[in-house]
Amino acid sequence: MAMKILILSPKPVYPPKDGGAIAIFNLARGLAEIGNEVHILAMNTAKHRVKTQGLVDVQRLTLQYVDVDTNVSAWGGLVNIVFSRLPYTASRFKQPMYQQALVDLLKNRDFDIIQLEGPYLGFYIPLLRQISNAKVVIRAHNIEHEIWRRVAINERNLLKRWYYFNLANRIVKFERRMLMQSDALLPITDRDKQAFLQYGYKGPMETAPVGVDCIKKESMITHQRAVMFLGALDWAPNQEGLIWFVEQVWPRVLAQNPYIIFHVAGRNAPLWIQKRLATVRNVLFHGEVEKSSDFLEIADIMVVPILSGSGMRVKIIEAMAHGKVVITTTIGAEGIPVISGEHLLIADNPEVFAKYIMDLIGQSEKLETLSRNAVDFVQRVFDNETIARRVSDFYHQLLQAKG
Repeated sequence: MAMKILILSPKPVYPPKDGGAIAIFNLARGLAEIGNEVHILAMNTAKHRVKTQGLVDVQRLTLQYVDVDTNVSAWGGLVNIVFSRLPYTASRFKQPMYQQALVDLLKNRDFDIIQLEGPYLGFYIPLLRQISNAKVVIRAHNIEHEIWRRVAINERNLLKRWYYFNLANRIVKFERRMLMQSDALLPITDRDKQAFLQYGYKGPMETAPVGVDCIKKESMITHQRAVMFLGALDWAPNQEGLIWFVEQVWPRVLAQNPYIIFHVAGRNAPLWIQKRLATVRNVLFHGEVEKSSDFLEIADIMVVPILSGSGMRVKIIEAMAHGKVVITTTIGAEGIPVISGEHLLIADNPEVFAKYIMDLIGQSEKLETLSRNAVDFVQRVFDNETIARRVSDFYHQLLQAKG
């Protein structure tokens, strides 16, 4: 039986240009393609503003944007730290215009499931309880407080370090409270599922990772002397990891191969990042790319140097689906059941990271084997339709349960 599903998103999801948007849109598309009616109510944030809101070419999937401003400001952070106990990262998503659009929507349409993309949208749970009988589900893309705690550990500035630890402590309390108010939880990885159990969450749970569509090509490897990085450059863990790579890893690679090129792409790169990259030899900065799939054709090797963060790195799954060989860190590979040396390569120090890059450049057979293994792995574990059907079955069980 088809369900009516409302998805609340804290950001624009179409076109899906970044990991979060891909995670939200692909599951919504999958749920619609197997017969459910899906409506996405998304915040059209100033940070990710979509200027043209065209129709989504997916049957039974509709999309509605509400313009909001969730930008971070130093003054807003200061006021929050002094006068509020809420995490500043969460309080920005309490938006009157979005709330009014949600009320208007729920007064005119009935839904069986309301899926919140992340705990920050938990602000709206009391409202949902008042005007809807739908089951409320939180899809947790990561363990949010874990990101900030790891950023704090790596931060050298004592004031920033204190602030990040304070923020992490506020977030953990907020996350726990929001989860306990929901009817069910969709963690994005099994690792996160175990963490939520340790939180004390006892409600229904189903892991819902990012699903992708794999399209095999005759030859995925081009044997270019190039490496690439793709990621949102306004996200602290990406900034941290990229700078670590160009300062600690890239010089070691250039010492062995002075002609290799490092391609970097990502949206919202701050000026200091752009200036830093401009000083590094053999680095080409592309800025924001229109289609990640086109950029992924530029090299065979994708580096994902993540030193902090949480959840699942969607760009790893996307790159593997395109037959790219990924080199990442232990934290970067968290939540993805991969084996280093079989599906991708994991390195946590600069020497090994650089060695893996040069090994792949010099050993075409190893490069091609890892490429084939990557595609096979993603097709087996992250097929979008399979994940959507599993989530749909979970929702049916939730609706049939008493209470």
